[in-house]
Amino acid sequence: MTIAISKRFDELKATGLLPSPTGVAMEILRLTQNEGSTIKQIAQTIQADPALTGRTLKFANSAHAGARKPIASVSEAVVRLGMRTVGTLSLGFSVLSSSRRGPCEGFDYDRFWSNSLVLGIASKTLCGMTKAAPQEEGFACGLLSQIGRLALASVYPEKYAEVLTTWANGSGKELRDLEQQAFSTDHAEMTAAMMEDWRLPESFQIAVLNQIDDHRKAPSTTTPSDVLTLILQTANQIARICVEDENSHAEPIKKLMACYDQIDLESSGLADLCDEVAEQWQTWGEILNVNTRELPKFEEILEKSREAEAEATVDANVETEGESNPHPKSLRILVAEDDPLQLALITKLVKAAGHSVVGTPNGREALRTALETNPDVVITDWMMPEMDGFELCRSLRKAKFGRQLYLIIMTSNGEEERLVEAFEAGADDYLVKPLRARPLQARIRAAVRMIELQHEVELEREHIRQMTAELAVVNRKLEQAAFTDALTALPNRRYLIKRLKEEWSIISRKGGQLSCMLLDIDRFKSVNDTYGHDVGDLVLKKVAAVLQTVTRDSDVVCRQGGEEFVVVCPGSDLQSAAQGAERLRSKIESETLGYFEQFEHPITVSVGVATRESLMRDEDVILKAADEALYRAKETGRNRVCCANDKPVEKISKIQDSLRSLFQ
Repeated sequence: MTIAISKRFDELKATGLLPSPTGVAMEILRLTQNEGSTIKQIAQTIQADPALTGRTLKFANSAHAGARKPIASVSEAVVRLGMRTVGTLSLGFSVLSSSRRGPCEGFDYDRFWSNSLVLGIASKTLCGMTKAAPQEEGFACGLLSQIGRLALASVYPEKYAEVLTTWANGSGKELRDLEQQAFSTDHAEMTAAMMEDWRLPESFQIAVLNQIDDHRKAPSTTTPSDVLTLILQTANQIARICVEDENSHAEPIKKLMACYDQIDLESSGLADLCDEVAEQWQTWGEILNVNTRELPKFEEILEKSREAEAEATVDANVETEGESNPHPKSLRILVAEDDPLQLALITKLVKAAGHSVVGTPNGREALRTALETNPDVVITDWMMPEMDGFELCRSLRKAKFGRQLYLIIMTSNGEEERLVEAFEAGADDYLVKPLRARPLQARIRAAVRMIELQHEVELEREHIRQMTAELAVVNRKLEQAAFTDALTALPNRRYLIKRLKEEWSIISRKGGQLSCMLLDIDRFKSVNDTYGHDVGDLVLKKVAAVLQTVTRDSDVVCRQGGEEFVVVCPGSDLQSAAQGAERLRSKIESETLGYFEQFEHPITVSVGVATRESLMRDEDVILKAADEALYRAKETGRNRVCCANDKPVEKISKIQDSLRSLFQ
């Protein structure tokens, strides 16, 4: 999490309005993250909350948890599910129970939790299919993957209701853009910040930050967070199919198929996956008291979507056949006139010009009809019962759709002051009674030209929006390329400096520990000289792969350049970092390269380890200390770990063995 996001989250957290789990759930989470906690302690804490006890037992006994025999006690449930899983599940269940309602009138809380439940179930099922994460952790990740929306609705109820009204169920990217404009953050950033605050896995945080409404191209790496991102995107489309009206299924079905294809699973299993998720959704809706509904089989949903799409294509072809213009020139015209004879005359003249007409006897009826039919042009008399023409113009201009209307007002009084008043009320043009055919038709032709110009402007705006979106994608790719080493696909030195500076700033403000490992491949030049640079590149890739496999999820592995790698270890002291470095060294030494039979060159690394100390002024000092330790490791024989201001780890072990032998 960047410094700016962290600062913004701290400000919102200080309000005390963010959704939060109960004290019992937080204690369970704390215990499950503490290696010294026992199953008995965790079980006793769960039993302090009867509702949480019941849900934990139901989950452990469900077929979805893989139960083979009934579980009667909470202790058995903890053993079956695992302590870490119990912690994340307790957190999710608790937040759901405590945040079913809120102050934001524009936020549909029932729909939010119904959608979140599908996300949890779909993510859990996909995690089981891909092995990207334990299934129950996938459930918690999906369930809480949009909790940031609930957070913004809780802290800014009135303003967030305005954001939702403007958004009108558009794309996920559009919502995030509106949130950034209104709050200088968005729901994805808030979700990641809350997950970090609750100490959930970093892969969860990365996945929710990368998740967007549309599917994305498969990533070049297959890290847990990359796969989890694709899983959340796929689960989001399944949730839309479950929650949204069947008339809106075409778009999420297309995106679902594209997302599912990126996960590299058999496409034939998609229908079974969706049917299984829908069935579990209804079952867990009853357990958690979340609204659900019965759904037809996915094959039926898919078939209906195909039929609707085919009909829409035929209709579109019929409408546009023979037209050179991309939109029809025939306008929808609404006429407000209380004189039946005048209304009949206007209707006849307008239809003769090739336009459709709806007539109303007064201004109030015209306003209601305009809201229902969304006309292109409104022709209104000045003097009418219930609501006159001026008031109708003013009312229409207040509505969002009314700003695009072409308004013509009819008057028998051509005085300059009255005409000025008409234009100030929102009229675009006027007609003087008694009406004549040619002036009326001329006004309508002017309206056609104006509406065509508006249409062209809208097309230009859409083109600009598309270009802006494409440019944003290109910029993100360029930024990613700027921070990525082309050979190993690891973050490069530029990213290392940026990330280390962020971690240093966080530690400086909040306290904590930070260590760095600097690794150098021993005698790498001789590999290039003996076998060529192609083999040297393969060695670098192999070492990079080992580093990614052996390090923790929270560690940041970077290629600094040449044969040097850096591992940033947030939260690690010198001893634990040195132990981790020794594991890396040993793993690389024991790894079989297997490039070809003649390759006999041993691959080993020397490692320098340093940790942040109070006297260090900035992040450059810790890298310098690790570099000095690496130099000492090279000087004392290579293939070993040395710590800053300390002796080599191997030498310490030998000294300890010698001391023991003296006293035996």
